[in-house]
Amino acid sequence: MGEISVIAVLADPVRRRLYDYVTEQPQGISRSEAAQAVGIQRTLAAFHLDRLAEAGLVDVTFRRPAGRSGPGAGRPAKLYRRAAAEHQVSMPPRD
Repeated sequence: MGEISVIAVLADPVRRRLYDYVTEQPQGISRSEAAQAVGIQRTLAAFHLDRLAEAGLVDVTFRRPAGRSGPGAGRPAKLYRRAAAEHQVSMPPRD
C-alpha cells in the first residue's frame, strides 16, 4: 500500500476516532474496549480496526485473558496497538 493510500485510510471519521483512541493507550486494547470508547458497535469497531491493521497503522497481537488456560479456555483476545512503523507524506508547494 502506498503512503498516500495508508494516510487515506484515516479519512473515515469513525476510523480516525478509533485510531486516535488506540494510539493514546499504553497497551493493546480489545475490539470491545475500542467500540465502547468511541460509541459504536463492536462489529463496526472490528471492521475499522482490521482496516487500520491492513494499512499498517496498528499492530495486532493475541492474548488469552488472565487466569484462563488449557483446553476450553477459548480463543485468545485480539488486541490492537499503535504500529511501530512511521508513515510520511509530502506535498509540493502550492502556487
